[in-house]
Order: sequence, then structure tokens, then C-alpha cells
Amino acid sequence: MTALPGPSTPFAPQPGRPQMRRLTDMDHEQIIAYNLRGGGEEFTVFEHAQADRVLKARAIIEHIIETDGAIERIVEPGCSTGDIVGFFQDRVEAVGIDVTPGAARAAAKRWPKMEVIEDRVENVEPMACDILVMTEFLEHIIEPKTFIKKWAPLARYIVIGHPLVGDGFDPEVGHPWAYYDVDFANWFVEAGHEMVEAWTFPMGYHMVIGWGKRA
Repeated sequence: MTALPGPSTPFAPQPGRPQMRRLTDMDHEQIIAYNLRGGGEEFTVFEHAQADRVLKARAIIEHIIETDGAIERIVEPGCSTGDIVGFFQDRVEAVGIDVTPGAARAAAKRWPKMEVIEDRVENVEPMACDILVMTEFLEHIIEPKTFIKKWAPLARYIVIGHPLVGDGFDPEVGHPWAYYDVDFANWFVEAGHEMVEAWTFPMGYHMVIGWGKRA
């Protein structure tokens, strides 16, 4: 059995009481422009830059695959170079979505069996899947609650990870939102999923990652 990242951290959902804090006055188009800076060729290989986060996400997915036994499709919006979902390309249908051309090309090259969709997630029709992966993603989009409500109910499992900045400082100018503990818990409630486990860990700022299954 795949080892998960240590003792789980409890999170208490409070439906209807989001505390998410707006960090920037950039609108949707400005956020997209930021992601396409450098002609769309600026991107990060997170397997190298944020190895701890990537390995935790892979361990969670591996655990779900091993315990479920019927996982066929994994979808990851904001996949960058595909370091999480692409890793499973030989075992499942792996689908990644990213708006950055350089990252999408790198994902297709690194993980040739992975389906890579180069587009804004808002332009992609929500798709059914066994596992929907949303790590380092929800803090990057203007309407995260809308995305959750459209996509998450179509997934049997969800994996969510993002900074827990709260009232603190977030050095990433491309993050329009700062989230609190209650926001993380509420994603699962809004998605119609039961949170199973979650973990917090340092990564320059406080990070959280967890998973849930459809209720």
C-alpha cells in the first residue's frame, strides 16, 4: 500500500461562510495575460521546483487507485508540465489542461500518452472522470467556486491543494485569492464530496493538500 504523507490534519467545513480574501484587482483577462507572460513560454517544472507537493499528490492518487481498483480517467486542469497526472499515463487515461503554450508542449513531450488540452479551462466542457486533480489551481482562477460547482460533481474523487495564506502575505502576484482553513473544507462540501484526509506542510508558505470522495 502506498504510504501517504503522515498524520491527517482536521478541517471543519462551514458551508455558506467562505472567508476567501481577494489579493489583486486584476480581472480575468489580466490573469490570463499574466499566465501567458513571456509569450506563453514561461512555465515551471513543478516536479523539480515543488517536488514535495508533487510527490504528495502522486501518493494520494496512487492510494486511490490501489484502494478503488476501477480508476480509468484522471483529469487535471492547470496541469502545467503534467508532473502529477502524466505520471499515471501508463495506467489510466490521463488528461491535462493548461493555458500556457510552453507548458502544454512540455507536458505532451514529457508524457506522450497523456492527452493535453491547450486552452482556458473556461472554454473546456466539464468532463466526467474518476479523479479530478486541482492542486496549485484554485488560487489562480477568478471564479473558483463556479469551477468547483461545474466540474467536481462529475468526479468520483477530488484532490485539492493550495496555499493557506489567510491574512498573511502571498508572494505570487498571479494568485487572485488567498484562502483560509474554512475555504479548503468548504470546497468539498460545495463539490458534494466527503473529505477523507488532508495534510498541511511548509512550502515557502503554508500549503494544504487533501482528497475526498463523492458523497
